[in-house]
Amino acid sequence: MIRLGHQYGVGLVEVLVAVLLLAVAVLGFSSLQLTALKATDESLDRSRAMSISKQLLENMRLNSLAAEEFTKELNKLNNSTKNITEYCTKVEQAGSKFDKNSCKTVSCNPSEAAALIAWKGANLACEQDIMLNMTACPEMANINARQCIITSWGDTLPTLGDDIKNACGNNNGTYKLGSSCLIMEAY
Repeated sequence: MIRLGHQYGVGLVEVLVAVLLLAVAVLGFSSLQLTALKATDESLDRSRAMSISKQLLENMRLNSLAAEEFTKELNKLNNSTKNITEYCTKVEQAGSKFDKNSCKTVSCNPSEAAALIAWKGANLACEQDIMLNMTACPEMANINARQCIITSWGDTLPTLGDDIKNACGNNNGTYKLGSSCLIMEAY
């Protein structure tokens, strides 16, 4: 007869340690997957925001006679807006002033065309849960009239300001920590 001594249950302890290590590894892998999914979503939002900003910039260059009109129209939509729902409601209401034939005739002046293009950009942004705004770039107000096109998503507002809680950036144009937005300089 072979005596094993005091090693009863050692095999069970080894199995429990192995299961514990496997559980820690699975939890780590799950956390990594969640982080990767968040990064992918953020990348998609940034790509959409970049596309909307570029489209607005190209339209501004085509209609450079009414550059200030773009800013004016977009600021109307963002005035005291607190979230994407309010923003998109304002965009929808603003769209009612444009009929289906707006600016498709020669009677359209540059200001009317800019208003329509700004609204179309904001409407496209709403379809993708993005807010769109434009403001004079900080410290550039008197230099070549450079504008900052600001796109934001989530809880971030497309504005710059130290005193605004969910603003995209500070008064000096730097991004706020944790903001979900993109600032593109246009000139």
